[in-house]
Parts: sequence; structure tokens; C-alpha cells
Amino acid sequence: MGKFSFKHIFFIISALSIASLKTYPQIFMNMSGRDSWVAVIITCIIMLWYFDYLINICVKNNCYSVHEIFTAAFGNLFGNVFLIIFAVGVFLSLIESASVESNVIHTNFFIESPVWYILLFVVMPGFYTVKKGRYSVMAVIMICIVISIFNGINLAVLTSKFKDYGRLFPLFEHGINANFFLSIVKSIGMYSSIVIALPYLSQLDIKKGVRKYSFLGNLFVAQMIIIAIVGVLATFNVERANTIVYPKLVQTQLISYFGFIASGEFYVIFQVISGWFSKYITTFFALILMLREVKFDKVINPNIFLIAFTGVVYVSSYMIAKNLFTLFRFLDIYVYACVVALFLLPLVTFTVFNMRSGKKVNSN
Repeated sequence: MGKFSFKHIFFIISALSIASLKTYPQIFMNMSGRDSWVAVIITCIIMLWYFDYLINICVKNNCYSVHEIFTAAFGNLFGNVFLIIFAVGVFLSLIESASVESNVIHTNFFIESPVWYILLFVVMPGFYTVKKGRYSVMAVIMICIVISIFNGINLAVLTSKFKDYGRLFPLFEHGINANFFLSIVKSIGMYSSIVIALPYLSQLDIKKGVRKYSFLGNLFVAQMIIIAIVGVLATFNVERANTIVYPKLVQTQLISYFGFIASGEFYVIFQVISGWFSKYITTFFALILMLREVKFDKVINPNIFLIAFTGVVYVSSYMIAKNLFTLFRFLDIYVYACVVALFLLPLVTFTVFNMRSGKKVNSN
């Protein structure tokens, strides 16, 4: 079988970018309050430009290997060091996916089921899917994203009558302060997991359409995030929204139609599981692709690595997710780590790579 079509990038971007901002938006909403929807619009505009900028550099220089880009930008030594930092950011995103999914299910649906038990239903299917290879990974991603989108549209329709858009105003009641800009920084950190799609570029068969479809995928994600944040603020006042652990899940409990359609938990269960599981396996396989680029699979047996790595993820996620306060302390640190490892580092790396590639062309 050949490589992926460039159209698959739409599903990869959706899998990586939607879940975080929709599931725990209070991470940045408690900084900007009622103005959070403005902050997230600014974030989406920045990320639309940002990711298109990175993809354009790949297309322009006909280079789609993350390892090659890092080493060409900084040399073998520093390039590999910075690539390790990038990989650490990807690993933290993997921990986030497993931790949040298990904690959301435990907190909102099956409180009597311990986190360690729920985590087994995240890491074991994830291990099996990744072990089966890229076609299994892509099939699961596509199915999960289709389910997540379908359920999201249904929930948006069912919760529409409970939204009062007057709650979005007045804007900047207390002026624009440092917290507003900090909110943008934190939301960028949550959105920056989109760059985990970069290792997948080397798996694409036809590269000329990748910029178009990556932009369309990113645009689709942006509108979903904006609608989600606006929906939360329009359903609850901002003070109430910031005291709810997972506001989107509480929002669905308002649903009541015709005396028998009540609560949206059925939709949310599938949306949470499909959304976070797709992010988990997409992130996991991206790490595998990066390790293959540096020939790590030649040093250690891939099966042994997958088992050991899954064990590390399981233990780390359990230690973080078993306590809600510990989880949100981790998430608060995680978003800043992502700003550095998944936003600023790729931005600098790709810019330096582009400049050096341009100089080589001019010298020739």
C-alpha cells in the first residue's frame, strides 16, 4: 500500500487541535473572563497564520522531515537537542490526552470507577492501534473525528435555546490588561499541539495539496473552537463557567425536549472518548514517526519500546489524573511548556531553516 493522501491532514489536524480548548477552557477563561471569546478569536487567527507559515516553508523547500529541518537549521548536535525538546512537548501532550480523558470520564460519568481502571481502556486500545501501524491509526482517527463532529453539531443544535448571547457583553468592561494577553498565550499553548501533525508530512504521498488541506483543516478547527467558547459563555455567565471543571459537559445537562429527549450525556460520552482517543493515538504515532526518522527502531526492538513507553504513559497519567487538583496544576504548567516546545521552538527552527535554505540556493 502507498502513503497517505494529503487530504488526510484534515483529520490529523482536527484530532490534535479540538479537544483541549473545548474540554477545559477555564485554564485561560479565568484570566480574560467575559472577553475570552475575543481572546480565542485572536488565538485562532494567529494559529491559522502560524501553521500555514510552517507548511509553506516545507512546501517551498520540498522538505517534510522534522529531523532534517532541525539538523539543517542548527547542525547535528544542537538540532538533535532541540528535537528532543520538541519530542518532550509531544510526550507531554500524550500525557495530557490520557490524563484528561480518564479524569473526564471518572469525574462526570463513572465516578465509582477508579482512574487506574479507566486508563486501561485508553492505553491498551492505543497500544494495539499504534502497533498495527499507520493505516490502523488513520482509520481510527477518521472514524473518531467523524463521530466527534457529528455529536458536536447535534449538541450545538440541542443547546441553542439555552444560550443568551447578551452574556458576551460588555466587552473590555475593565479595559485591556495583562491578563487578557496572558489568556491569549495560554490558549496558544493549548492550540499549539497542532504542530504534532508535522511528523506526518513525511508520510504524505502527494505534497502539492498539503498547504490547502492543512489550512482548511485548521480553519475548520478554529471555527469549532470559537463556537464552543462562545457557546459556553452564552450558556453560563463567566463567573459560573469558571467554577465548573468541564463546562461543556455540564452545558449538555440542560437539554430537554418533548419530555423524552433529556440530557446530552449520550453525545458527550462519544464526543469525549472519540476526541481524546484520536488525539492520544495521533500523538503517540507522531512520536513513533519521529523515532523512526532518527533510526531509533534500529537500536531497540519496536515492540519492547511500545510496551515500555505505554507503561510509562500509564503510570505518569495515573499519578496526574487521580486527583483533580493535581491534574489542573499539571495542565496550567503544560500550556506554558507547549508555548515554548510546540510553538516558539518550531517557529524559530523553521524560520532559521528557511533562511539557510535560501542562502544555499542563492550561493548556487
